[in-house]
Amino acid sequence: MLCKNCGRELPISGKFCPFCGATVEQAGADDETAVFTTLPDDLNAPIDLSAFDAAMQDGHHAAGPADGVTTGDPLAATDPRIPPAGQMPPIDSPRVQRSTGTPESPRTTYFGTPDPDDRPYKKPSRGKKAGVIALVVVLVAALIGGGIWFFMSRRPDENQTLIEQYMKRGDFENALEACYAAQADAKDPAVFEATIHLLEDFLTAKEYVENEQYTEAIASLKQLQNRVTDTASPLYKAIEDLLTQAQAAQSDSEFAADFAEAQNYLADKKFDACAGKLDSLAADDTLTGDQKKQVEELRKKLEEAQAAAQQEEKDNQQKSERRQEFSSKIDALEQSDLQISSAGTAEDELALTAGSFEQWDSLLMDMYDYLSTILNADQYAAEESSFDQWVKERDAGAANAAKESSDETAAQLASYSFKQSYTKARCYKLLEMM
Repeated sequence: MLCKNCGRELPISGKFCPFCGATVEQAGADDETAVFTTLPDDLNAPIDLSAFDAAMQDGHHAAGPADGVTTGDPLAATDPRIPPAGQMPPIDSPRVQRSTGTPESPRTTYFGTPDPDDRPYKKPSRGKKAGVIALVVVLVAALIGGGIWFFMSRRPDENQTLIEQYMKRGDFENALEACYAAQADAKDPAVFEATIHLLEDFLTAKEYVENEQYTEAIASLKQLQNRVTDTASPLYKAIEDLLTQAQAAQSDSEFAADFAEAQNYLADKKFDACAGKLDSLAADDTLTGDQKKQVEELRKKLEEAQAAAQQEEKDNQQKSERRQEFSSKIDALEQSDLQISSAGTAEDELALTAGSFEQWDSLLMDMYDYLSTILNADQYAAEESSFDQWVKERDAGAANAAKESSDETAAQLASYSFKQSYTKARCYKLLEMM
């Protein structure tokens, strides 16, 4: 597409020719098939005054007889934009702006100042486009790299913040995890080793306490106290609290073991050993009020058991003496009964047998009276019921023995002999109960 005024190729769009300034008129269906034409504008529009300028420089001017224009410019007579000779402005007038040109870029002359918005569009070169694209790529890469660097450089700071927050809250498990993460991201992992070791040892001591391994926990916590330099830190306070808890738990555990041992001594009637253990517990200043109360209550039980044991021992001594007494009486009656076999007549035998029965029956009553003092109510009631049944059996047996005899003396002797032997056997049975 060529300018109709200067013959140069025009760009796709624009109101004026960028080379000569002539007005461009577009005619056509679209940008690719458009036809551009140049039309004369008003007198202020720029025109080509190259011929006029050349004539002025040579000093040859010819005035037309009628319109006063130069005859050197064949277009002067027909171009209404060229004023008459007498009205031509000076060459250096502000209204006239000249530019020299070459065949590739002809001169143009403009009257007045062109509108900046009407300047022609100039398509950027490929090299400039490539430079802009390269600059954009460099800027994007710089932004991405800077973001990555910023993120990576901030991660240790974020982990450090987490460590501090967890430590302040006493959440040492999460603080240890944050230390692991910070160590993995740090340029110098050794910076976090001391803190990690402290937290690991503290959590190990805590596990000792939970598993009731108080000796190991106390030893570990005391070492940690010496290793933590900041006594105002939450970790140091947590170590102190856990140490107090471990010591109290150990004291409770030891007290429970010693107290249980004292109870076993008491149950086994090892009163001296029980008293010694209670004295040791009472001398412990670390006992709580409840523990001291337990010791006092067990001591009262010990005293009661000792008194009961003493009474039991006394009763046993008395029982032994009474048993020996009854045993001696039984032996004496046995010795007396030997005379029965040496009786000369039936009447003498009857008299000796009847006397022996009365002695055995009297001894039996004494033994029952004594049993009422050493047996509890239930035991004595059961024995008394058994005695009533026994008396009935004895009397029935004696009656049956008397029936088998032919005369009265023999019948009486048979009856007393049965009662005497039956009562003697009962006395031996009661002696075993003593």
